[in-house]
Amino acid sequence: MKIRLNKQIISIALPVMVQNLAFYAMQFTNTAFIGHYKIEGLSAINNAMIPFHMFFSFFIALSQGTTIMIAQAIGAKDYKRASHVAETSLYYNQIISFGYFLFWLLGGKYVLILMGVEGEILKMGTIYVQVLSGVFLTTGMNLTASAIYQGIGRTTPIMVNNIIRSLVNIVLDYLLIFGKFGFPELGITGAALATLISSTINNVSLAERSLKNGVIEVTLRGALRPVKGVYRKVFMFGSQAGMEFMLFMGAQVVLIRMLNTTDPLSAGLYGIINTLLNLSVNIYLGVGVAATTLVGRATGAREHRQALSIGNRCVLYALVVCTAIGLLFVTAPSGILHLFSSDEKILAQLSPLLMIMVLISFPKSVNIVAGNSIRGTGDARWMLITQFIGTIMIIAVSAHMIFVVKMGLAGLLLANFADEFWRSIVNYGRFIIGGKRLASRDPLPCSATITDNVRV
Repeated sequence: MKIRLNKQIISIALPVMVQNLAFYAMQFTNTAFIGHYKIEGLSAINNAMIPFHMFFSFFIALSQGTTIMIAQAIGAKDYKRASHVAETSLYYNQIISFGYFLFWLLGGKYVLILMGVEGEILKMGTIYVQVLSGVFLTTGMNLTASAIYQGIGRTTPIMVNNIIRSLVNIVLDYLLIFGKFGFPELGITGAALATLISSTINNVSLAERSLKNGVIEVTLRGALRPVKGVYRKVFMFGSQAGMEFMLFMGAQVVLIRMLNTTDPLSAGLYGIINTLLNLSVNIYLGVGVAATTLVGRATGAREHRQALSIGNRCVLYALVVCTAIGLLFVTAPSGILHLFSSDEKILAQLSPLLMIMVLISFPKSVNIVAGNSIRGTGDARWMLITQFIGTIMIIAVSAHMIFVVKMGLAGLLLANFADEFWRSIVNYGRFIIGGKRLASRDPLPCSATITDNVRV
């Protein structure tokens, strides 16, 4: 049983891990290139991307609602309902995506002004988000396609597409940021163009492939005839998860705003720390996707003991990942930091912060994977509640650490650790207690595995 469960988790998690590492390599390279091209560019990108991701996180969460509803429908062997969820989501997600495009194209500058950005950084950041807004012309189809593949438990196509996107983006970054091989030197604008081109290719390609996923029927004709009431359920679930993600990113916007009032360069340094933190996140996030899919499928099949085992195993895997990545950062900190800047003063500021970042990664991993497991059961409200409380606390503690204790970015990171720590305990406890309560209602111990419910 344990061996089969491990195979189920790995079969979903491994492709997601590889695709996330490819995406991380793209982000890492982009950050490193801009850092060496112009250090102020990092502040411009970080100021732009924090609010960008805050709004985008709501959209991503809607697709998570699609994933869970498809997984639960498959667990209940209702493939027709799974198809309706996929097709209806494709229709409405693309409409929402176009709205995002207009918002960032026309209002991106004013979002940055509200964050306290000014001068050259404002100019660079505005151009960056306006060019990047074009990504949303195809994002709706990408999120739906990813949700389909994750819901049916086949993540390899997403991996392949994202590896290609990352490679294309890295090459275009080099050519367009620095103006190599006859291309114009566009700096931060070149970075935005590279992301736009590579993402558009990826979005269209993945959407086309998802129509032939091999498990549930998805057609363009069906997408143009959305089933009444289906997306309302997707939206009701996804909007709760979306509000949770927006609260988290909203807190990050406030934190960046605080840093801008004391030292604008700190926003760029915070971007470097987050980029390094995301190395472990992008790996164990694959485990989180497996938790969402498999817990959702087990819940749909009413195999609650199995759902509990899946969640616990995924949390363990996430902690192993954090341990391995943490050892890498501890043993070679200077070599890693030199990838972003050669300025010795900046490196001296970042070195002690790297150790705090390693500590943050452990409770953060538990928080993310346990949260994904809770959502897999169909409960998004709990995570919204804890995130709401956490948002208030991290803003208050960070303000105290930055303005009263005068610890600057170090104080902000310590506040991040405290926030992730208490929420990891509360959310994991919720999953265990809730899982045991549901498992007690199972008439017999689960002898079949959730793969028995998947049509291949």
